[in-house]
Amino acid sequence: MATGLRDQVNGVRVGVRYAVADRAAAVGGDWYLTIPLPGGDVLLAVGDVMGHGRPAAATMVQLRAAMARLALAGDEPGTILAALNRMLCRRPSTTLATAVCGRLRPTGRLLTWARAGHLPILRVTPAGVSTLDQPAGMVLGVDPAARYATAHVTVDAGDLLLMYTDGVVERRDRAIDQGVQGLADDVRSAVRASAPGERLRTALDCARRGNPDDDACLLGAEPV
Repeated sequence: MATGLRDQVNGVRVGVRYAVADRAAAVGGDWYLTIPLPGGDVLLAVGDVMGHGRPAAATMVQLRAAMARLALAGDEPGTILAALNRMLCRRPSTTLATAVCGRLRPTGRLLTWARAGHLPILRVTPAGVSTLDQPAGMVLGVDPAARYATAHVTVDAGDLLLMYTDGVVERRDRAIDQGVQGLADDVRSAVRASAPGERLRTALDCARRGNPDDDACLLGAEPV
């Protein structure tokens, strides 16, 4: 998985790992977003269109662009996911996707987020690694009337947030929740021995791609 670290985005350091299953096409259905928003907030998001190759990538591009546009217009995470859901439900053929979308306010370090059938956000603190409580939200593309609850959490100084797709944690020989716990354990061990300024890079570097036959995306964010 290729790794990249970016400069601060509105006071938040971000980094990503990304890999595609279809190496010939070099595109996939997973996506991430880290963009500055008006007023000083930062949009953090990860999504996963079911399937591989160019068809999944085409849908991914549309969802990613729509998410960015709605966030820049000031919509909240739950409202954004509801709009993406209606967009997929209007298609003549069934297209499903999962996503997690958060608005992080560096001032006060408040994360407002929602999810659509997606895996839980991991929070890395000096005390360990845990999953954030998940607000209700079903997979995108199933029910046009679906609603997406919003959750709020204060991110303390020194914390890391990790968003990821199932290609990072899914393996044939274990349940998906075991894969999430495995990622949490790997990150916990890695950051415990790292210098404060290297924790984000270390967390990204320790992650191992769970399923080489699936796209994989891991996004890390660290308020500074």
